[in-house]
Amino acid sequence: MQSQEESASGGEFEFDIGVFNLDERGLDAQPFGIIRLDREGTVLSYNLYEERQARRKRQDVVGKNFFTDIAPCSRVKKFHGRFLVGVEQRELNATFGFVFHFPHKTRHVDVSLFYKAAARQEGDTVWVIIRG
Repeated sequence: MQSQEESASGGEFEFDIGVFNLDERGLDAQPFGIIRLDREGTVLSYNLYEERQARRKRQDVVGKNFFTDIAPCSRVKKFHGRFLVGVEQRELNATFGFVFHFPHKTRHVDVSLFYKAAARQEGDTVWVIIRG
């Protein structure tokens, strides 16, 4: 099963939602950034690709709030606003262009946000897919 969204770069983005079922090793094998958040924005998973691109070790990221502790630049309507609405509605499938400003470089990316509802709301997750 795949989700298609229009990416900021103008092309369609096909995402195999089977990635939701991968363990940490499987997430690390993906050729794009993957960050899994809980409903509060706490980082649950942070894959190797994103570790390398952001130059942040997962042990320094997992357990912290993505929007306040890890990437405060993402605390804008375009990103955090969509996250909040998605959490409230328990549904989110959005792709948009974004710029991360790191000390080592500026990174222009396409961000895709996907909401994965669980049997119980407390188990819901939001997946942040970062390409570019």
